[in-house]
Amino acid sequence: MRPRGMGGGVTESERFGCEACCAEDASAARAHHQSYTGVRLETMIQDDSHFIVSVQRCGLCSQAFVSVFTEYVDWAGSRDAQYRTVLPITDTEADDLTAGRLSPHRAGALGHGRRHLQSDWPSSADEPSVYWSSGVFEVREGY
Repeated sequence: MRPRGMGGGVTESERFGCEACCAEDASAARAHHQSYTGVRLETMIQDDSHFIVSVQRCGLCSQAFVSVFTEYVDWAGSRDAQYRTVLPITDTEADDLTAGRLSPHRAGALGHGRRHLQSDWPSSADEPSVYWSSGVFEVREGY
């Protein structure tokens, strides 16, 4: 499968997704990823109470993504911090994650410099901060 238009000044060979799953507006992209018909779970890689890694696919263009969710329990205030990173990946990268050839803890090393959707919701915030970022992201298990 050939990667689709990602925008944001990347070359043709670096384009991923469609206008819905990789929308320039990070909030619009997040809404698509959270919708029932938007991005669907393909394979659960790790499913712990505070650390979830999965391979997902866009329902419109079949773009694969690795989704990494980490939650940190706020024992004092009961407002658990939650962080999610969604990175478009190639079919080969999806196969490597699914087959166990790539550890979920190494998922942040995928796509160095590749744009990924970030949702940060620290304990002190009333709502998440949603934005596009690039570069390696840290993958840590929550607690």
